[in-house]
Amino acid sequence: MAGPYGVDEPDDLISPAQLMKLVAAGPDPANADDQVLGPAPVPRITRMPEGVEVREQRLGHAVGHWILQVRCDCGRRWFEVEHVTTARCPRCGVMTLVEVEGR
Repeated sequence: MAGPYGVDEPDDLISPAQLMKLVAAGPDPANADDQVLGPAPVPRITRMPEGVEVREQRLGHAVGHWILQVRCDCGRRWFEVEHVTTARCPRCGVMTLVEVEGR
């Protein structure tokens, strides 16, 4: 059977029409806990479509830090690893108010 993109789809995949029919039918009124979608069983997916590759691997963890480049009016530049509102210039010794641009 040709799918919407002209590619032959396997017969054992759930079609969107089947899924929408099950959703539109709603829960069985006789079923109070709403655990069953209806009297018809839900078709099983037995294989993935062609071209789909599933790979499992361990998920790592990384920590990122913003580095703030500060430039004094005297021209000296330095870096801060934390957001600071004031800093003392290493060259001229003036206490500076740090304004962050591009926020």
